[in-house]
Amino acid sequence: MKHNLINKIKSFNPKLFGSFFSDFYHKHKILSLIILILLGINYTTLIVLKIIPYKELKTLREKPYSTRIYDQNGYLIQVTSLEDGLRREWIPYKKIPANVKKAFLEAEDKRFFFHTGVDFIAVLNALRQNSSTGRTVRGASTITMQLSKIITPSQEKTLSKKLSDVLNAFKIEAKLSKNQILELYLNTVPFGMNSEGITSAARTFFGKEIEDITDEEACLLAVIPRSPSLYNPINHPDNCAQKALLIYKNAFSTKLSDENIMENLLAASKKAEKYKYPFYMPHYINYLQNLWASSDEKPPYEIQLAADLNVQFCAENYLHEALEQSANARITNGAILVINNKDNSVIAWVGSGDFFDTNHNGQIDGVLVPNQPGSSMKPFLYATAMETKDKDGNPLMYPSRILADIPKEYGEQAVYIPANFNNRYNGPIRMRVALASSLNVPAVDTLSEISVDAYVNKLFELGIDVSHGAITGDLGIALGVQEVPLKDLVRAFSVFPRDGLSLPLSYRKNAPAQIQKITRRGKQVFEPDTARVICSILSDKASRSLGFGYTQTFQTDYPSIFKTGTANQYQNIIALGATPDYTIGVWMGNFSGETVIGKTGSSLPAWVARNVLDLLVLHYSKNHSSFEEFKKPEHYVQKRICSLSGKLATPECPAALIEYIPENLNPGKCDWHRTENHISKTYYPPEYQQWFRLYGEKGILDYHAAKLSFLTPNNNAVFYETSLYKERQAINFEIIGGQQDRATVEYDGKYYTTLDRPFYFYLPVNKGNHKITVKCGNESAELSFEVK
Repeated sequence: MKHNLINKIKSFNPKLFGSFFSDFYHKHKILSLIILILLGINYTTLIVLKIIPYKELKTLREKPYSTRIYDQNGYLIQVTSLEDGLRREWIPYKKIPANVKKAFLEAEDKRFFFHTGVDFIAVLNALRQNSSTGRTVRGASTITMQLSKIITPSQEKTLSKKLSDVLNAFKIEAKLSKNQILELYLNTVPFGMNSEGITSAARTFFGKEIEDITDEEACLLAVIPRSPSLYNPINHPDNCAQKALLIYKNAFSTKLSDENIMENLLAASKKAEKYKYPFYMPHYINYLQNLWASSDEKPPYEIQLAADLNVQFCAENYLHEALEQSANARITNGAILVINNKDNSVIAWVGSGDFFDTNHNGQIDGVLVPNQPGSSMKPFLYATAMETKDKDGNPLMYPSRILADIPKEYGEQAVYIPANFNNRYNGPIRMRVALASSLNVPAVDTLSEISVDAYVNKLFELGIDVSHGAITGDLGIALGVQEVPLKDLVRAFSVFPRDGLSLPLSYRKNAPAQIQKITRRGKQVFEPDTARVICSILSDKASRSLGFGYTQTFQTDYPSIFKTGTANQYQNIIALGATPDYTIGVWMGNFSGETVIGKTGSSLPAWVARNVLDLLVLHYSKNHSSFEEFKKPEHYVQKRICSLSGKLATPECPAALIEYIPENLNPGKCDWHRTENHISKTYYPPEYQQWFRLYGEKGILDYHAAKLSFLTPNNNAVFYETSLYKERQAINFEIIGGQQDRATVEYDGKYYTTLDRPFYFYLPVNKGNHKITVKCGNESAELSFEVK
């Protein structure tokens, strides 16, 4: 064994370690053998260190990194900043360009792949040069040792710190492969100017992606970490180029002269300038960062969003223009959200008029702030009613269903009397017109039929949580008095062009296969036919005319639906719009809650929504000659109905139209229009009695078509006496139905008066509990009330 070892030592070839070590070996064989023994100990040490924990290294590997965020077309939206504005981007080893690796290895550690953390040859070279000059002119730190310094930074230059770096280098080498060490170093090495890692450095100094860096630029970058203040190419282009010359000559084979190489390096160095990082879609990026922070999902190093910067910029411009137009209306802010209906991916997200407008709280995100949506909620209400069954199992609501747009009271002690935006009642209204023209009274009446709880539960299925603001029995939510963020509103509205399928918002650019997976995870909130009928109504220009006239804002050359809303005190105005492919929501108002000066119809947000949809459909559509239509309902049939009664039209009906009717529903023939003695007459149900009196409508009330009942007030109503205008105070009573045209009234068990058609009277306000009894032929009706 002894002779075998001696033979191996004798046969040792020192040239394997370079010419310097070969010469050194022949002059100092004993010392050389000691070094070799130390190398053996070194490798043994690595094996031991591999099992010893190194927490600091784990911390470095788990360091936060900036996220490179691109839009769907590959344009950079943002590189997110870390603490104090620092950018540190991660790039995997395989994607680091070869020329960058060459330049840094030549500059920092030529024998990186041949040592185990400490380059003893470099140490000997440094000792020789430093001893010959009498001062420190060369160091021997390896990339691994520099990584150790990054892990445990310190300004100390003591022997103990050097030994600590050596030990830590051994630990790193024991735990990571060479590729992992180089990868970690190149992604964390500091370059100054709030930049760490080669990817951020390439961007900060040359405004380039790392894969586009030239050989000259790679050498210039390799110089900077030695002294960022001295070799920064922006401030010291000559110093940087001069230092990079030797690196370039050794790293890259070239036939160029030193002068030509220097000329190229200096030209590249002088082109360096501080990169202005893009800061697009700030509210949306903040939202995504908060989303990642609040979940187990680690922020990605790089992500391509479905967002389209072209659409984003156009949306911002349209909003700015609308805000300029509304300056006199006390509107200072707005927000826009645009999504792709196929996968609910965000295309544009504008959180405010100007992110940097501190006077109007520009950094608040209007897409996320809850606001009263007003009438923009009504499509959800009517869709819920369409899927509610009546006592006979038929749909409670359908497009031809007649709703009474008349004065009505709801409640007892707290009486709610809804009114339309124009303070007028329209009498009998088809459900199609009530929704398209956004009438308030029919909406409240519909909610009273289906119940607040049923509606709130459906909204919850749609992703709209109103439980914090909805009080049991509060019919005001039919008119959108509850606060809802624009994000939830747009997402919910998108179910209509998507056949009732609800999807969560997504943000990544999805391939077709991914879109299919997202769709399969969706929730069917409404039946496809329900959604299709709602689309038919919201795209019906004629039915919208009662409420909005024939405004050009809603006139598009492609299939589209719109719904607008205004908060009850004009704090907010909202517009929702959609095509088969896209859905948009626009909010305008003030984050301060100050009321705006405007009118119902939300014309400015609607104008913005229309223009953005025009951009998406007319400019980005592949086929301008034909557009995708909204689908037609499958289980509805189109029939000719009377426009007044909503029933099947007869020859007596003066106006008829084609309408969707549920296939199993028999609405009956119109009996409102009759011909008697060759004279055409129109009969209205008795519930329109008060409406007739208020507006002097033409026609005949069919008084006998209903049972005797009180139209107003409600049973158990509570009234309050006041000292103001006491002599003018009175309680109005209105009675409908009955088979005779005369009725008697008893007040607290005593005869009070006799009435002829129409039945209505007034009572003085007297405190206490009271009871009214009305008798008409064999029928009677009773009502109790209290005056406090």
